[in-house]
Amino acid sequence: MKTIVEKHFDEVADTYDTGKKRYSYYYSSLKKLLSNLIGKNKKVFEFGCGTGDLLVSLNPKLGFGMDISKKMIETAKKKHSSKKNVVFSTSMPKGKFDYIFLSDVVEHLSDHKNTFKDLKRVMNGDAKIIVTMANPIWEPLLMLWETLGLKMKEGKHKRVGYRELKHILENLHLRVVKHDYKLLIPIEVPFITNFANKYLERSLKKLCFIEYFVVEREH
Repeated sequence: MKTIVEKHFDEVADTYDTGKKRYSYYYSSLKKLLSNLIGKNKKVFEFGCGTGDLLVSLNPKLGFGMDISKKMIETAKKKHSSKKNVVFSTSMPKGKFDYIFLSDVVEHLSDHKNTFKDLKRVMNGDAKIIVTMANPIWEPLLMLWETLGLKMKEGKHKRVGYRELKHILENLHLRVVKHDYKLLIPIEVPFITNFANKYLERSLKKLCFIEYFVVEREH
């Protein structure tokens, strides 16, 4: 039987990419952030890959995208059929990876501890896990936008704070080596967005839309 989360993403799979086009500024910024964090020509695993655009944009030596939604995976395979170095599946990979990333996924997880435990198993010795998520302080505005039909429906989710996630990771002998914020304004507003993100972001970090952290094994 499908979980509520799986059912939701199966239902939105056909319109997922169309919906993302409305937020192209956010997704292009997310791609740039991930590109800066993830080395080139590496083995990269995306947990919760959707239709695969983020993973493919990184041009990995070997890419593996996994998603709970079969329809998302079907779309990803069709959309990126020419990318022979990228594989999409609804199952966890068997190999090891240099980088593992989750973008806008942690809020949909029902068991964070066991998810990160599974991810740890597919880490190379010096591998890093990168988590990007919406800053929880934005949740009221995000829900308002969804109610007004200004953003894609989120489905069942729960915003989890960084401190709680950090505690879970530490219990698994994983340590956070970087924790930061990015993108003060996530939508494109002429003149305002570029100015704010370029000149005000540094002094207003904790108000930024994207919260992210980088994790590695304890040494």
